[in-house]
Amino acid sequence: MELSERKQKILQAVIDEYIGTAEPVGSRAISKKNELGLSSATIRNEMADLEEMGYLLQPHTSAGRIPSDVGYRFYVNSLMKRYQMSVDAVEKLQSIMAEKVSQLELIIKKASLITSNLTEYTTIVTSPKLNRAVIKKLELVNLGTGCVMVVVITRTGIIKNQTMDAQLSDLDVQHISEMLNERLSGLTADEITFDKIKAIEEEMEGKFDLQPKLLIGILNFVYETIDALDQTDIYVNNAKSILKYPEFSDVEKAREMLTFLENKDNLVKLIGDQSDGVDVKIGTENKFAELENSSLVTVNYSMGNKVVGRIGVIGPKRMNYAKVIASLDCISNHIDKILDQLYNTEGEG
Repeated sequence: MELSERKQKILQAVIDEYIGTAEPVGSRAISKKNELGLSSATIRNEMADLEEMGYLLQPHTSAGRIPSDVGYRFYVNSLMKRYQMSVDAVEKLQSIMAEKVSQLELIIKKASLITSNLTEYTTIVTSPKLNRAVIKKLELVNLGTGCVMVVVITRTGIIKNQTMDAQLSDLDVQHISEMLNERLSGLTADEITFDKIKAIEEEMEGKFDLQPKLLIGILNFVYETIDALDQTDIYVNNAKSILKYPEFSDVEKAREMLTFLENKDNLVKLIGDQSDGVDVKIGTENKFAELENSSLVTVNYSMGNKVVGRIGVIGPKRMNYAKVIASLDCISNHIDKILDQLYNTEGEG
């Protein structure tokens, strides 16, 4: 059954009011604050119809109404007013995002922080998978305590490092680093296969005074470090912001939500699905029971023409959807431009 124009206006007024107050909305509040030209009794009857149709809920017999998931969905799809970001906010965003554009990881962390500040909700950002990143330098660092650090630096400024137990002389470290750079520098991470590492191992055998088992272990560890470039890191900002919303005043609900946000695997699964444009999942539309009282808004960001990561905002179902969507759209566009510069630069060399 389609909603009449009058029902749509009343539903919009109820949701706008509830987003601002977090209190069930009555017909008198709607009649006073909105120029609908309708009596309180008429509005009350229409709200009863909207409840019967599944767009509104009445939490208590004597209380006003609150939106259902269906009501929020209709609001987001059809009723929500477009939010216009201020010129000052856009200029400030441009200024911050333009700083140190050669350090991709810093850009992603900044994007997470800026999104959280703009929306005042919890923000989740996945880092790019860097299997196409070009290796600029590989280095072994002798830590002098029976440990060696493998450092991988890409042309976009990403640094991955891991430490392994190995007793090497400074001269061995230097020679192995030189050999690795000679054979692997300039290749993309996905071009550095296990077979290529194996070939380097065979070439190096006999050139260094190292036990074969130790050399194999070092080169395998180098391969694992490079392979880690294809793993997704995830950054969470402002997780505790949920505590200021009455929807999470229940200690157990708040604890469950914070525990959920601490689990990287949950978050990767949560925002891992790619879709075009901004995607909104409301309450039970989300995969996880912990989010039945929350909404998730996500958007992709790209490097060149390839989607490489995702930005998400989690907040109560009565979040300011228009502002969140506008903020995410603006930020993802800025990230795209910066990463496009990095992508083109990397492609040149």
